[in-house]
Amino acid sequence: MKYIGNKTRLLPFINDVIEKNQLPKKGTFIDIFSGTTSVAQYFKNKKYKIISNDFMTYSFIYQQVFIKNNKIPKFEILINKEKKISLQNEELFSSNDDNLKNVLNFLNTLKGKKGYFFNNFAPSGKFKRQYFSNKNAMIIDEARDLIGQWFKKKWINENEHYFLICIIIEASDFVANIAGTYGAYLKIWRSMALKKIVFNVPLILDNKLNNKVFNEDSNKLIRKIKGDILYIDPPYNSRQYAPNFHVLETLACWDKLELKGKTGLRPYEKQTSLYSKKDACVETFKDLIQNAKCKYILLSYNNEGIIDSKIILKILKMKGRVKVFSQQYRRFRTERDHDKRKYKVPDDVVSEKLYLVECL
Repeated sequence: MKYIGNKTRLLPFINDVIEKNQLPKKGTFIDIFSGTTSVAQYFKNKKYKIISNDFMTYSFIYQQVFIKNNKIPKFEILINKEKKISLQNEELFSSNDDNLKNVLNFLNTLKGKKGYFFNNFAPSGKFKRQYFSNKNAMIIDEARDLIGQWFKKKWINENEHYFLICIIIEASDFVANIAGTYGAYLKIWRSMALKKIVFNVPLILDNKLNNKVFNEDSNKLIRKIKGDILYIDPPYNSRQYAPNFHVLETLACWDKLELKGKTGLRPYEKQTSLYSKKDACVETFKDLIQNAKCKYILLSYNNEGIIDSKIILKILKMKGRVKVFSQQYRRFRTERDHDKRKYKVPDDVVSEKLYLVECL
């Protein structure tokens, strides 16, 4: 998934800093702004116990699937129920052991329907928004409604429910007609957006540990958890995640709210981040660091951030001994410079700083 601040390309750099500075090779790794869980998954694969968190619902669903789980659930009740409905379903829900694949085979045969998602995010829907092709929006509508019905009828449990929602979000994002975020849709069609949506089995890593996931304000959660390594990757500019990924949040919540404006925004006042507000970010960051209970802190922050590096260093040095590492990479960019948007780095090369704190 394209995601503001995604650290996938920087994972070897982060790991290199951990290894060269001899941080613990096992123990509890906290990813308190988890986003798409790329960092948490990476260190889960290295056999750390993971505590992850994010206040966006779609991220919490990702955490439930990729971090909390160590194996794919069985979907036994659903398989037995659907087999009895019709001969066609009995053929799709075959008798082998790969139950999730059978469920997805079934979802991939859906013809679709014109419902809430179609009306809000397809060009032929009520609001004419061009986020998804008409056909894909209809399939998403039918699949998402069906999953809700299965859960309501208790044919799938909560964990299985999270799995199927996550798969729908992943597949939908892959065929979305966007440049990078959902702040706007494209006026012309991406080639990928015109392909038929396909639901695929996710890759689940097993670290054989009791990983924990949260959907909370990071500054409240930090007071209740502790670990060996705390990784902090906060929002670093004024762009809020809620309006930029509102379609994914709608898929996650499926509350069918009345959406507003040209892009179909959800109400997001309760999901704004203080880390993206110039008048509040410094004190909020300071509060997080002061209340962290861990041996080491790793902070990712780049040279486009709204908190000055001198202020960051001052706050971190109050917590312990600080080292700073940096690496350049090409920034995540969804649009060109224009009258309302000027990037600080015109050549698209960003310097990512990784601050390492050995807590006293």
